[in-house]
Amino acid sequence: MVSSMGWRTQALGALVLAAASTVAWAQHRIIVNYPPGGGLDATARMIAEKLSDHTGRSYVVENRTGAAGAIGAAALKSAPADGSMLLFAPDSNISVYPHTVKKPTYLPLADFVGVAHGGIYRIALAVSASAQAKDLRELVAFSKAQTAPMGYGTAGAGTNLHFFATLLVQATGAYMTHIPYRGTVPALTDLVAGHVPAAVLPMGSMLSHGRSGKIRFLAQTGDDRSASLPDVPSFKELGYPMLAVSGWYGLFAPIGTPVETIQRFNDVVVKAMRTPEVRERMRTFELEIREMAAADFQSMVKADTERWGPIIRNSGFTAAAE
Repeated sequence: MVSSMGWRTQALGALVLAAASTVAWAQHRIIVNYPPGGGLDATARMIAEKLSDHTGRSYVVENRTGAAGAIGAAALKSAPADGSMLLFAPDSNISVYPHTVKKPTYLPLADFVGVAHGGIYRIALAVSASAQAKDLRELVAFSKAQTAPMGYGTAGAGTNLHFFATLLVQATGAYMTHIPYRGTVPALTDLVAGHVPAAVLPMGSMLSHGRSGKIRFLAQTGDDRSASLPDVPSFKELGYPMLAVSGWYGLFAPIGTPVETIQRFNDVVVKAMRTPEVRERMRTFELEIREMAAADFQSMVKADTERWGPIIRNSGFTAAAE
């Protein structure tokens, strides 16, 4: 027989468990399919905060990594279409991914619906501080003088960074080989440490290390020079207009999510990006804000998916089995 005190203890424990269960149930998620750190993760956390403030739901960011972002992205496919799980991902896992595997685990245009544009990022080529090359011309010449190809890191095989780097090598004739990492942060860490001589990554994620002299920028993909790093030339001005290829981040929901929910989320994100705090934070990561209605963003995603198809086919890349 349970004593009065024991009964109260058990009852209190049951209440605590029930409360914890309620909190867990009430907590909604934004999946980020790369490790913490960098512009993707930071922007997702700002969006989570704004959605929590304006929807009455508690949104948290959950980093699900692996398979160059495909594992986290695939999680959205089986999520309930009620806005309780969203995905904040780069273009690599949306417009590029379907062209890189023979049996995709998800089809972005069929399984997801675009909610809001999350910013445009420039891609940059950088070298470690110990590298001999001071500019792109010197890097190409140095690579050609080597007996083995020079390595360059990216955030993963099959990403837009990978295929941009393939275009870069083809356009310049550099003697370089790809070294895929599990995200931007690991690749940048090895670049700073000098374990990999060069890297092709989002420019904003490398800004602080470039300013401190730990790495050296050689060129970036914007149409013009960046206000943050005015000394870094664009590939376009160096004579490679075909390398003016920027990337983007986006917020997605499962297909079938009510239109009213999509529109409400889009409104929250667009209004948030008009605030000084968010604009300044995005500027820190060299992200260009692009306001778009959900339908316009979805159309942009479709067009970008169609654009990447021939680029990937012409790169010589062989699609993985899955």
